[in-house]
Amino acid sequence: MICVVVPIKAFTSAKTRLSDRLDPDQRACLAQASADRVLRAVADCPFVDLRLAVVDTELAAKMALHRNFEVLQRADLFGQSAAVGAGFSAAIKRGATNILTVSADVPLVRPKDIDEMLRPKPPVLVMVSDREGLGTNAMRLDPAIDMRLHFGPDSLSMHKREAAALRLPVKVIDNRRVRLDIDTPDDIDALEVSGPDGRRVLIEAGQLRAEQIKDNIWWPREQRSY
Repeated sequence: MICVVVPIKAFTSAKTRLSDRLDPDQRACLAQASADRVLRAVADCPFVDLRLAVVDTELAAKMALHRNFEVLQRADLFGQSAAVGAGFSAAIKRGATNILTVSADVPLVRPKDIDEMLRPKPPVLVMVSDREGLGTNAMRLDPAIDMRLHFGPDSLSMHKREAAALRLPVKVIDNRRVRLDIDTPDDIDALEVSGPDGRRVLIEAGQLRAEQIKDNIWWPREQRSY
């Protein structure tokens, strides 16, 4: 059984590294738009048997349920490693033998990107890094085994070391869509110049924001009215 776990942090506390560029409401809207796109991509992937969202808010739970995810709501978990670990454990208890996680802040991910991660033959640890080649934006463990998780700075190298201790072969995939996560102002710039789909992410975030303040701040620069 193949399971994909998507951890979703509370939108109101997400993306603090963007505070020099965006106010709290703007950051929350961007995080929400990104998470919904990841949920949609996983929902549209025909190769997945079980979809599980690990959340700590009612809003994220409702979004995941709308995309036909099962929801594990745990306000007691701190950090991505704890959330993914809880999701992996729940998936294994359900009978999953092939477990994968995708960060909620990689809004350009598509079903075919998940399919690409599922192709390497087991046993294997498959990962996609961030743009700097240091973090881990997506991971697949096949077979589904207990491995210590280190999401955060320099997690790619730490996950490689954990795999070596388990004698698990490692495959790192260079996927430009999955590598583009939204953590810093430079990431927003990269998203805006990445093409039409990247600009649509900002437009979708702007539509969420517009429902609150009727603002157009998220439209691409050439389309803004100021």
